[in-house]
Amino acid sequence: MSYGAHNFRRSTVTWTKPAKCATYTNNIAAGWDYLGAVLDGDIKKDDIVLMVSLDGAQLYESKQSDCWIYIWVILNLSPDKRYKKVHVCLGRFILGPNKPKNIDSFLFVGLHHIAALQREGLRIWDASEDRTFSSYLYLLFTTADGPGLVCWDGMVGHSGKNGCRVYCPMPGRHKFHSTHYYPALLRPRDNCAPGSDHPDIDVFQLPLGSSGDYAHNLARLISAPSQWQWDIRKTETGITKPPLILGLDPSCSLGVPLCMTTDLMHLAGNLSDLLISLWRGTMECAQ
Repeated sequence: MSYGAHNFRRSTVTWTKPAKCATYTNNIAAGWDYLGAVLDGDIKKDDIVLMVSLDGAQLYESKQSDCWIYIWVILNLSPDKRYKKVHVCLGRFILGPNKPKNIDSFLFVGLHHIAALQREGLRIWDASEDRTFSSYLYLLFTTADGPGLVCWDGMVGHSGKNGCRVYCPMPGRHKFHSTHYYPALLRPRDNCAPGSDHPDIDVFQLPLGSSGDYAHNLARLISAPSQWQWDIRKTETGITKPPLILGLDPSCSLGVPLCMTTDLMHLAGNLSDLLISLWRGTMECAQ
């Protein structure tokens, strides 16, 4: 069957049995966050492990045809089936050409359905073993490009003071009279803007992201007594709003920031452009 968000019905369905739980996603994730969820029993043998992905697309090359799509990918299928069209499930198609003003209104429907199935389970009939069981949905990763990730995590994005996509506490630095922050590790020697004069950061000792820090900072943000305080705390914490995925069952998701991923494709492309211009001496410099 197809496991699209529109097909996650609370009824009895047939089931193609996946491989064992501890191995079916080891080519996606093999770290302790995932393995710990398996050992703790949050991910059980019959559960469905999901990844959700959001991106924009231009349907026609020479025509204004922008749109946005988010999809569900079932990770506990073998790699030769996982990304086949029949198994990639459409969550929502968002019409353009203008960018949606409130994208949460489109994401809410699918996430609400996932939350319901996490609570009640999906009844499945396994024809190979002639048994009926309840399968629960575990959200492992939320994916998008750099700008799109803010739709999932409610953070400020890569140009904010705390713009790390996995919420490490490394602050950025900005130029004079600018609100755009950069992840510069070294403190400028003679021309350092106020608020960017923190000491050098060792690249081999970068701080790690923590769900505890995120929860504490989110509580600070939503308890702001005024819009002015909200704006200040938004800059300090790197959080703009509570994300929708916090409405999922905490035992059925890695949670924020552990479920957030990085945008390596654009990182590799941007670094190559920067390095080539640096080696050729054509890089533009600004004071």
